[in-house]
Amino acid sequence: MKDIYNDKSYLRNNPSWHEEDAPGKVKQVLTILKRNRIAFETICEIGCGSGEILAQLAKQLPGVNSFRGYDISRDAIEIAKQKANDRVSFEVKDITQSDKEVPFDLLMVIDVIEHIPDYFKFLAGIIHKGRYTIFHIPLDMCMWSLFKEQMLVESKKRVGHIHNFTEDFIKSVLAEYGFELIDQLYTPPTFEQQTAKQQVVDTFRKLLFKINQRFCTKTVGGYSLLLLTKNNWVAAEQLLSK
Repeated sequence: MKDIYNDKSYLRNNPSWHEEDAPGKVKQVLTILKRNRIAFETICEIGCGSGEILAQLAKQLPGVNSFRGYDISRDAIEIAKQKANDRVSFEVKDITQSDKEVPFDLLMVIDVIEHIPDYFKFLAGIIHKGRYTIFHIPLDMCMWSLFKEQMLVESKKRVGHIHNFTEDFIKSVLAEYGFELIDQLYTPPTFEQQTAKQQVVDTFRKLLFKINQRFCTKTVGGYSLLLLTKNNWVAAEQLLSK
């Protein structure tokens, strides 16, 4: 498979590496952490991209000692390292291939699962890396996308989404691999530019979301799912031993 994350392909299509979306994602991450009163001193973001999420979290969480970002993309880490300091560091590394380390208090896997060819192997490789994990996963598979399949094809080409998920499906996979759901929330879509037609669809989407959130995500789509999980290492080991 072509390595779009290291041959400049992804960088050409996404020169900012989506760091403009970081403020909204940081806000949602802080919301789910605060309402569940999760205590942590170390954070690791797997697939950190430009590093903007960790950089902003470090500013808003002065009591957290360490923020470490890993990504397999040299292009992304080259951008991220410009934001490193004594509390925030970045490294080109596949953390699933590393030896067992002292686990982090909190892992973040933000918009990563949909890019990974074998995400089952990935989940098995990170379960022991942290006590808690926050996942952010686009809910690309919905009724609207089934009628407009070109949206999925374009998403694969432009941003590398090679898997498309529904809410119940990805939650069942995570549960099987030992990630026990604590809390969840839907996050709204962000658009850099919108045509008049897209604005109409987005207005309808927001209205429908206010009426019934789950129904909206399954029909019109556009939303992502933010999940806070506890890593059950015992359950994971039992699964992997079968």
